[in-house]
Amino acid sequence: MEDNMKDTLLSNIKFAYNEALEFIVSMGMIACEEQLLKAAEDYKLEMDPQALSYHKDARARLSPHSYRELQFFFQYNFFHKALDFAFYESICTCPEPQTAEAWINRLEKSPAEKVVAEMVYGVYYDKLDELLEGNDWEIVKKDTRLMAELVARTKPQLDVIEAQGPLLECLAYPEETKLRYMQLLNQFYKDVFSLWKEELKRESEQASQRYEGLFQANPERFIRDINKNEPAVYDVPTTFHVSFFSQVGNHVLFFYAGSSRIAWVIFGIFNDHVFGPAADREKTELFLKAFSDKRRLDFLLLLRNRPHYGQEIASALGITPAAVTYHANFLFFLDLIELKRTDHRLYYHLRMDKLRALLAVTTKVMLDEEPPFK
Repeated sequence: MEDNMKDTLLSNIKFAYNEALEFIVSMGMIACEEQLLKAAEDYKLEMDPQALSYHKDARARLSPHSYRELQFFFQYNFFHKALDFAFYESICTCPEPQTAEAWINRLEKSPAEKVVAEMVYGVYYDKLDELLEGNDWEIVKKDTRLMAELVARTKPQLDVIEAQGPLLECLAYPEETKLRYMQLLNQFYKDVFSLWKEELKRESEQASQRYEGLFQANPERFIRDINKNEPAVYDVPTTFHVSFFSQVGNHVLFFYAGSSRIAWVIFGIFNDHVFGPAADREKTELFLKAFSDKRRLDFLLLLRNRPHYGQEIASALGITPAAVTYHANFLFFLDLIELKRTDHRLYYHLRMDKLRALLAVTTKVMLDEEPPFK
């Protein structure tokens, strides 16, 4: 069984730099800068000086109008894609990496109504049944007027509630929306990204070689320990894009390329720094911080009883699915939880051995003595 899984992973997974993906990630990072700095503070991470320089350079080079447009399309929540989901969909439905310029030219040929429909999906993917009111999404997404009526009647999740008004504007004026986002993409590429793209590619490809080596040496361990995922998830052709701008993260995106299902992983360039071994004191600080937020404590107590899937946790704790992902990432950092697939769903499992080990380390650090249990 282990050999079969190893062969499947080696067959399905490859590493490749997708410039178009890094381009769009970088735009989201600039628009959501305050959110990301807050997340870095929560996780006790320091933003890479080069990434901060990119942020500073972008803010200096963008006109006030371009920055407002960047906010319009990207600002709502970096962890819950909204209007910007349309751009990810356009990039990730192509199975091969693209340059940013090639993707921009390809997007130019895509009908405005199709892109706007993907914006609707991005805002409402976790409330799609409520939005559709019994209608078929494959039919609804072809009818801009019907989508506008449904969007007007349905509030999005709280994480992206502010995207509802702009989305209605896009639905009312799809062709004008296309002119706006094409101008923004071209302008951002010309004024900002093109000046950095060779450096970013070099950083990513160097890290990609290192990660690919770790993956080839032990595919299952790499997926479980550094990608923080269940190996069985990767039963389709998957490309790992090592992202400088993501810094730390494991975002898996599934799409269809024609009739074939494929996946892209936006994989943080510094994942091994966070998911590798940490000093006892550092582990203790993060462990105590994990319980400073009642929702994370409730998260763990929920899993103590039995494994839960994401929507179950969201409902039980009264939070959004994006918030579940946010808190789960924090707990992944400490190896307190893991994902396993059962009946076509991914369930979060509490790792009791890791919890006991962290309690032991905390006792040792706080009391300067060996714990009374092993």
